[in-house]
Amino acid sequence: MKYYVGLDISNDETAICVADYDGTIIKEGMVATEPAAIQKFLRSTKLSYERIGLEAGNLSIWLYWALHKSGYPVTCIDARHAHAVIGIQNVKTDKNDARAIAHLMRTNLFSSVHVKSDESQRVKMLVNNRRCLVDQRVVLENQIRGSLKVFGLKTGKVTTKQYDGRVRDLIDGDGELEAGVFPLLDARSFLMCEINTLNKMLMTLAKNDPVCRLLTTVPGVGPLTAVLYKAVIDDPSRFKKSKDVAAHAGITPRKYASGEVDYNGRITKCGDTMLRSHLFEAASIILRPTMKTNPIKQWGTRIAKRSSLKNARVAVARKLTIVMHRMWMDGTEFDWGSVSPQESKKMA
Repeated sequence: MKYYVGLDISNDETAICVADYDGTIIKEGMVATEPAAIQKFLRSTKLSYERIGLEAGNLSIWLYWALHKSGYPVTCIDARHAHAVIGIQNVKTDKNDARAIAHLMRTNLFSSVHVKSDESQRVKMLVNNRRCLVDQRVVLENQIRGSLKVFGLKTGKVTTKQYDGRVRDLIDGDGELEAGVFPLLDARSFLMCEINTLNKMLMTLAKNDPVCRLLTTVPGVGPLTAVLYKAVIDDPSRFKKSKDVAAHAGITPRKYASGEVDYNGRITKCGDTMLRSHLFEAASIILRPTMKTNPIKQWGTRIAKRSSLKNARVAVARKLTIVMHRMWMDGTEFDWGSVSPQESKKMA
């Protein structure tokens, strides 16, 4: 007899449901959200499990690797698919959610998701934390600008390095403004130091990683984008085709076809938001007039002429995800050589 397990994870407790092949509930319970507690519950049944499922989430990564290393056949399932089944229930409880996940494992009606390695998770954490500090710096700068505009003091167009000096010059001699603004400037200076520290860590990481060095040969792709791309993709071999990476990043159009209606919509935006943002920025750099001519720029420029610059940026960003994946798999650098019109049409 085959047995299946559903885990509904919350911050403090995890609901566990064990079901057999016919759907009969064998055992249920609530345990602490700790690998040791979950493994103790699973061992107590003295059963051999065919599949153990848990919904994708923040704690799921930690529990997945703990159970996987212990030899359990654990699978992390797509949260959207799990929600579609769990949402059918009239009564939503942790116990019922665990039952629903167990039945998903039993019927094999789920889509598994790739759980990134510890190395990729740590790199992604660095990138996310850097982004958080940059966002807080922008919040402080906007707050200072808004405070000074009330008194007719305008910072104007200044660079990030010039900002602090410009603000101090504007409020020089005004004791009340200095008392109210200096704490924000000091906080901003501290954030700048910490941002620079994380930048150095990421730059060093990109410099020492052969994959990142390879990806930075692509026009418009800098060290930060290369590091982020590698962390998000994690294992390039999990994609059968390079085109699948564009769908994973959410840069492919939505599709609606029903009856006589058949059209493509906007991009899905279902992947990593930060990676997509970096790819769009790289696409914008490629399409700049100052960028050196290369096959991708030639291709994107033609799209911009017959459609729009916005559509060209999306198309180039999608092309970048495909090209970078192919380079990673083949271990080849980007070819800056020009292409013939016939080859350009094939790229489209």
